[in-house]
Amino acid sequence: MNQPIRMTRTVLLVLAVAFCFTGVAAAQGAQKIDACTLLTKAQIQAAVGQNVGDGKLNANANPAVGIPCEYVIGDYGAFSILVKAAGPGETADKMMAELKKMKIAVSDASGVGDRSFFSSPGYGMLQLNTFKGPWYLIITMLVPGATEAAQKTAAEKLMREALTKI
Repeated sequence: MNQPIRMTRTVLLVLAVAFCFTGVAAAQGAQKIDACTLLTKAQIQAAVGQNVGDGKLNANANPAVGIPCEYVIGDYGAFSILVKAAGPGETADKMMAELKKMKIAVSDASGVGDRSFFSSPGYGMLQLNTFKGPWYLIITMLVPGATEAAQKTAAEKLMREALTKI
């Protein structure tokens, strides 16, 4: 009579272990998204209205922070997109608070991902920070001759397109 109970427990234990290992493997695989696969050169060019060079991963980036895909806009502009797993306790509110401490202007960007905000580090550069599920994405752009409003519109459009691939 105890035989079926032991067999059931063994099967449940094996299933639990299998789910644990597949969950770990899935999480490890999920942490490796190539940022250059999230947007195309044509999508960026359409959003910013200027010529855009080919994207390439920044080989000098710190892998612990994430490896952004970088593009050149026009002659001297820049665009990059970074995607990484959000760290423990890494939230939009905490990131905004840290940026404010550094005297960097931040503002909410509603309707993009789970939570998004803009930051303006200076020199005409704009960043759109987005949290979606376990992911943290950052679009950084400096579009020569573009207003802040035009850059925000382009960043939101591009972020929404990138989020469809996550």
